[in-house]
Amino acid sequence: MMIIDVRKLNVSGKYSGHLSFDYEAPQELIDIPFVKFAAPVRIEAEYVLFEDDSLELTGTVSYLLTGQCSRCLKDASQSVTGELNAYFQPKRDSEDYSYTGGVIDLTDAVNDAILGSMPRVLSCGPNCEGIRYHS
Repeated sequence: MMIIDVRKLNVSGKYSGHLSFDYEAPQELIDIPFVKFAAPVRIEAEYVLFEDDSLELTGTVSYLLTGQCSRCLKDASQSVTGELNAYFQPKRDSEDYSYTGGVIDLTDAVNDAILGSMPRVLSCGPNCEGIRYHS
C-alpha cells in the first residue's frame, strides 16, 4: 500500500525525506488497445511535511509499456517517465488532495501522474510505416 503516516513523521521528526517504491498499477489506466504495463510502475519522490500537517510530494513515475504498435500492429515497447506533483491537506475544502486520520493514501496522486504521462499511442519507432494494404 502506498501510505504516508503523517502522525509517525511528526513523532519521529522526519519533516522531509525520500520515497522509493514499486506499484502494480491497474491495467485500466491504459487507454491504448493491446497495450499493458510490462512491469510495476517505479515511484521516486521527495516529500516535505509542513507545520499545518500539509504535505508536498514531488518526483517521478516511470514505467514500461508493451504491446502492439498502434499504427502497424508490430510488437512494440516504450519507456515512459512522468512528473508526480501532489499537495495533500488534512482538510476537504480545497482542490488539493486531502486526507483524514493522519494517514495519506498516495494511490489517487500516483494514478493521476500515470494518466498525465500516458502516451496516446504506442509506436514501434520513428520508421513505422503503418499498415500497408496490398491490392
